[in-house]
Amino acid sequence: MPNIEVICPCCDNVLVIDTHAQEAVSYRERKKKVSLQDFLESEKNKPAELEKKFADAREKEKNRGEYLKQKFEEAKNNKDLKDPAPSIIWD
Repeated sequence: MPNIEVICPCCDNVLVIDTHAQEAVSYRERKKKVSLQDFLESEKNKPAELEKKFADAREKEKNRGEYLKQKFEEAKNNKDLKDPAPSIIWD
């Protein structure tokens, strides 16, 4: 027998009922419907949020480039460094 889905009147979630065992197998939260006004209000703020994320990513990438240049110069100036031993021995 197939499972049936029922909306719980108390918690407003969807319950999955096994008709053979006659018990609730699982449940999931029902998606709440958003009003048009709430949706439009959330969309107004998106460009500012995206601009902030983009600026943060740009700054992080700029700092990453400086960090890599510094590490490269340190490695270039340190002649005592040797290549690490290979992790796989082919013989």
